[in-house]
Amino acid sequence: MIHKLFLLLALSFAGVSYAQYSSSPFSTQGIGEAGGLEDSQFGGIGNCRTAVMDSATVNFYNPSSYATLAKGQPLFAIGMSSRFSNYTAGDQTSQGRVVGLNQIAMAIPVSKRIGFAIGLQPFSRRGYTIVQKDPLGGEDTIRYTYTGKGSTQEVFGGIGIKVLQFQRHELTLGANASFIFGSVSNERWSELMTKQEYGPGGVDIETYRVHSGHYSLGMNYNVKLDYEGNKQLRLAAVYTPEQQLSAHRDYVLRVAGDVSNQATYSLALDSIADDKGHIVYPSTTSFGFSYSFRPTVGIDYKRKSIYQITVYGDYTSTMWKSYSTSFAGDHDTNPYSNSNRFSLGMQFSPNFNTYEKIAGRSYFNRVKYRAGAYYGSLPNSENGIQLSEYGLTIGFGLPIASQKTNSSFNFSFQYGERGNGTPEGLQEQFLSVNFGVILAPASYDKWFKKFKLD
Repeated sequence: MIHKLFLLLALSFAGVSYAQYSSSPFSTQGIGEAGGLEDSQFGGIGNCRTAVMDSATVNFYNPSSYATLAKGQPLFAIGMSSRFSNYTAGDQTSQGRVVGLNQIAMAIPVSKRIGFAIGLQPFSRRGYTIVQKDPLGGEDTIRYTYTGKGSTQEVFGGIGIKVLQFQRHELTLGANASFIFGSVSNERWSELMTKQEYGPGGVDIETYRVHSGHYSLGMNYNVKLDYEGNKQLRLAAVYTPEQQLSAHRDYVLRVAGDVSNQATYSLALDSIADDKGHIVYPSTTSFGFSYSFRPTVGIDYKRKSIYQITVYGDYTSTMWKSYSTSFAGDHDTNPYSNSNRFSLGMQFSPNFNTYEKIAGRSYFNRVKYRAGAYYGSLPNSENGIQLSEYGLTIGFGLPIASQKTNSSFNFSFQYGERGNGTPEGLQEQFLSVNFGVILAPASYDKWFKKFKLD
């Protein structure tokens, strides 16, 4: 039953569209904004994710998490995210929105020490339209339009191995390897407008087609601060080295008698087709921790409703100053700054013993309640001021009550702002709504179980 439900959800979401395009002018950087939108689980705890791992969580960001899942209990994950934005720049306003799949993936623990994962998720996204007008005198105006679109995705596989395991200490290492594919483009239009009508002008289009391997490394160390495991501290890290992404570049420049009518376009004045080169993609380093606490109870703990509180913290830094492109001997200058983000979140579980049937327990006692916040800097700058971002988040993990399983529905909501803090600068206010499903076999239907014959 669980496999049919997963297939149905996957086909339903695939019918929406996998490509997750951006609708943000902030996506002009590099090959677009990195990654997908907020995850339904991590988005509820301030986007903390480096040290978030347990038997009911699918954390594809830190591959060492694959070895922390319960043996014989694979997890299927499907997520969808959306963002609704309001942009202001001086007295100008506009709106944007983006909706798309965030991931389709599966994590498979095959033993007490080893776990694997495979999946598909966004790598970068681009989508913006910026218009400028320069008056020439009288009713004549030159209008410049800058447009970007496209996205890249990655198919990934990973492994996590528990290299050390003692009564109170565990050390786990992991690695993800992926193949990135997709394309992003920039279009620049200039046109002479008379009495608000389209006129002659020019257009150039530059496209990058990426097809390259990529990898990241992860680790986590967990220590039980008491022998019962009621207090635990986890320290984790993820490192993605600077890497060269193989890519091809296409470019074309044309003049048009009427920019709105492609039939009037001239032959290409300049064109480059299938120019092979590479993109130097920056390194990212993340450090995180989690601290979980639940009260100490007696030997009849299965008959009691035990709460658990977990606090998460993350710091992530990306060295965007090292980003560059190199094609046909051209090496672009880098206008970006290094970015960072601090995140803090908390999860409250009123009843930690999810599977046990306790008289009088309500469904809401088994819901996981999440909240968090984050603050950081973006790679972009405006008028010499680096842009920043902050957000507040809440979320819920709703267990599927039909059977004893780790399956759940997850929701998160985020309000945030981005900009340089000046009245004339570009500012964004946005609301994100994220939904995901985690499906797992029932407790009596463990996978990779060895059967004995009498």
